Amino acid sequence: MPRHSGFPIVLAHGICRFDQLLNETFGSDNKDDDSRHYFKRIRSTLVTAGFKVWHAKVSWSAGVDLRADQLKAELLRLTNDFTDCRKVHIIGHSMGGLDARHMIYEHKMEDLIASVTTIGTPHRGTSFADWGVRRAGRIIPFLKALGIDITGFLDMTTERCGAFNAKVEKFESRNPVKYQCFAGAQERKRTFWPLQFPHSIISDEEGDNDGLVSVESASWRSDFFAKKIDADHLNEVGWCDINEPEYFSARDAFEQRIRDFYCEIAKTLPTE
Repeated sequence: MPRHSGFPIVLAHGICRFDQLLNETFGSDNKDDDSRHYFKRIRSTLVTAGFKVWHAKVSWSAGVDLRADQLKAELLRLTNDFTDCRKVHIIGHSMGGLDARHMIYEHKMEDLIASVTTIGTPHRGTSFADWGVRRAGRIIPFLKALGIDITGFLDMTTERCGAFNAKVEKFESRNPVKYQCFAGAQERKRTFWPLQFPHSIISDEEGDNDGLVSVESASWRSDFFAKKIDADHLNEVGWCDINEPEYFSARDAFEQRIRDFYCEIAKTLPTE
């Protein structure tokens, strides 16, 4: 088995980790079998290729400041306060990319993070969050008072993301972290059916998208943008959904393509 001498990779999940109950029940978050994980068979594929990889876990739908604090705590736990390694790479899907950026800026961790790769991250926000907040934003504080924290949806509005980008632009341009971002896009009929409604909203407002995040938003900055991939928001973490033509005929090959994509990313990450 090949061995890679680079830094460990941490996979940071999005706002609504759909596998959380299953993995908490069976304690399988960083176990060998990740076939039902949010990042489906991605960690195990990277480990087989010789990389050291961990899953991070932060609160479901919470605000980005809390999630950034929790991501820092996860990194300290996984690395033994960075005594086991000098730095880590972060590959963040969706809001996981925003968590990483906020963490680096707020906690001044630029010397501990070798790179941040984002996939389908709403760097400029998403018009679907704008749409939802316009219609139901007033219930978010009420729900939080009841112990149901969904303030993360506020942090994905175009207004809040725009304000954060303006605040950190110079910091991110000058710090030593290597940033790169990937955007997913598919036509509506191929998008996972629960994402088809937001796909239409985003398409009207922003153009091509993956069902939750537009290519424009995920692309972030031209100097950080890597490429666009053929994937909806669920495909981006290794899952083939029933709206894909390959679902019944070539699902394994479809999902292998996504896992190969993560391997390609890992092989290009800086080792020093």
